[in-house]
Amino acid sequence: MAILTGIDLQPVDEVEASLAEFGGRYARRLFTDAELECAGANLDVTASWLAGCFAAKEAVLKILDSHELAAVWRSIEVRRDRLGRVGIRLSGDVAEAARRQGVRVLSLSLSLARGVAVAAVVAEVATAHGDGS
Repeated sequence: MAILTGIDLQPVDEVEASLAEFGGRYARRLFTDAELECAGANLDVTASWLAGCFAAKEAVLKILDSHELAAVWRSIEVRRDRLGRVGIRLSGDVAEAARRQGVRVLSLSLSLARGVAVAAVVAEVATAHGDGS
């Protein structure tokens, strides 16, 4: 088994600017219905949450060998469980790539400080051929 990490930062003001300029078209291209529902109607909360979601998606792609993936934003979904903890759900080509690469578990942590959303993703990955690599 190996542990891989992916970390990404996303300025909240960049998400606010994209929402202001492109509105729903931007949001629907990058985020799932569940992510948008969780974001709510308050623009400050919405932009912060979506910046965290975007950073999480980028962090997942840093873990995966993503050169084979295209237009995958909505295939990586940030979710909250009933206790409010965040997690990642993969679907489509991203889920298949993760399976092929031996990803067993993904764990997510999100934080917001000084207008920047930070996401850290840790993956438990089966090693190839038992060689520890």
